[in-house]
Amino acid sequence: MKHWLTALALTVPGALGAHPHVFVETGFEVIFNDAGLIEAVRVNWRYDELTSLYVTEERGVDSDYDGEATEAELEALQGFDMNWPEGFKGDTYLTVDGVAVALGPPEEIGAGFEGGMVSSSHLRRLADPVDPAKVVVLSPYDETYYSAYEVTSETVLTGREGCRAELWVPDYDAAAEQLQAALDELQGTAQAQGMDEAEFPPVGDMFAQEVRVACDAGS
Repeated sequence: MKHWLTALALTVPGALGAHPHVFVETGFEVIFNDAGLIEAVRVNWRYDELTSLYVTEERGVDSDYDGEATEAELEALQGFDMNWPEGFKGDTYLTVDGVAVALGPPEEIGAGFEGGMVSSSHLRRLADPVDPAKVVVLSPYDETYYSAYEVTSETVLTGREGCRAELWVPDYDAAAEQLQAALDELQGTAQAQGMDEAEFPPVGDMFAQEVRVACDAGS
């Protein structure tokens, strides 16, 4: 599923890519090791009704439209959004003291279906566990802004006491103004160069929420 969305986002004209078309409710679990360092992040996604309908029709799920899925249908959903193209970062970003930290490939992949909505979960491990005494920030976003991610559940912290996760929400009005400025510049570039369309700029981070993780010293 994600590979299809990414490919589509890269081919649509700038005007079409000016607002999100897929909406994803997001949740995180931050996992600490025995030394109290962050070693992995579990990512949970729940897709909007229209996207869910596309997925269920593609995978042959809920053909009787009763809002429920059989065990066989749930099995057919497994990995529906995990066929990532090379270089795709999974729309989940982790920084430590402002420096990007790479997350490993998805593991422990799962999928669900409830109330007509499809969901998925996966685990991303860190190559080197990080110290939560530093500024640790998790942020879900699609650079192309074809998909919009919203953190809708409290972040779960597993394996260490004395820690907290605070959600930061951007100024969406200011982000919209930046997006419009980027679109105006894009249109001007296309007109100046005689192109029908130009590459849509990476603006998804303008609308990105942040989950900021911190732990008490000595906890």
